[in-house]
Amino acid sequence: IDQRIPSHGEDLERMRKNRILIDADLNQPDKQLLQIFTQTNIGPIFFEIIQRKGNEGFGEGNFQALFEAIERDQQKRGVL
Repeated sequence: IDQRIPSHGEDLERMRKNRILIDADLNQPDKQLLQIFTQTNIGPIFFEIIQRKGNEGFGEGNFQALFEAIERDQQKRGVL
């Protein structure tokens, strides 16, 4: 994260602990988007919570992390 978004100014340990993702447009690294996803407690349904810090994107950089988290959850539950 420090290499991809050097001016993020976030407490990365706190973010890791709380599973908060961060994304930014490489052309505007000072405009960030924070994301967190809830557990999938009702089948495949989950909620996404976003905090926009000037970023109007959709967290495209976090998509792979979301996919991997869903896949791990499905494996843990024996669904995949």
